[in-house]
Amino acid sequence: MKRKHLFALFISLLWVSACSSTPSLPLLAELLPGPPAYSQPMVAFFYRDEQGARLVSHISVSAERPLPLDPPAQQVWLGGLDPPPELVIREVDGVQYGLVIAQGVWRSAGNYGPGGAWLYTIETPSLQPFNLVEVELKQLLADNRYEGQVVTTRAALLVSSSTSLLVDLIGPGGVPAANAYQIKLRNGDRDQAALARLQVSGAVRYGYTEVIGLWKRGQLEPLLISPLPQAP
Repeated sequence: MKRKHLFALFISLLWVSACSSTPSLPLLAELLPGPPAYSQPMVAFFYRDEQGARLVSHISVSAERPLPLDPPAQQVWLGGLDPPPELVIREVDGVQYGLVIAQGVWRSAGNYGPGGAWLYTIETPSLQPFNLVEVELKQLLADNRYEGQVVTTRAALLVSSSTSLLVDLIGPGGVPAANAYQIKLRNGDRDQAALARLQVSGAVRYGYTEVIGLWKRGQLEPLLISPLPQAP
């Protein structure tokens, strides 16, 4: 009888744990159309250069120095905020950047930062590490637990005038291998500096990449694309 009670308690704990799991956090870009009037945790890149620190949604790391792909009106000004030591921050040519969970009280839209170029800022900002999960294309297609999650994956990127795809294996000329897993990339041609580092075959650019992106409704929205020197 005691074993039955223990088993029932174990099942109950599992159920409570599953029901209380942390929901997916919104991206900064998802909050911009209607910024909340309260402190809402969000996923964004911390980005800091000689102008100051801000939160951005999309970054290119393929030019001479990392650059936001979002205009100032789609960034959040953080002033002279230094990244906490627990964050995973990269520094390239005087630029610091890293994926974070950010939180703070949104102020009314205005003119912030040098020249008043930034539309938004948040008060008392706090930054926490974001634990990025690496997955394969096969996992994304087979497991719905990644829905709405920011993940990273390594695969070949194929971009033409009509579509952008991630494919887990390609052959000569960027042709997808038989039975290769593939997913669509939303706005896959946004980072022109990254595309310029890929190979060219006719009207198609292709090459292996590491992509950080939001997996949603069967497509990946890239936040950062890093071309790789060879197949992963």
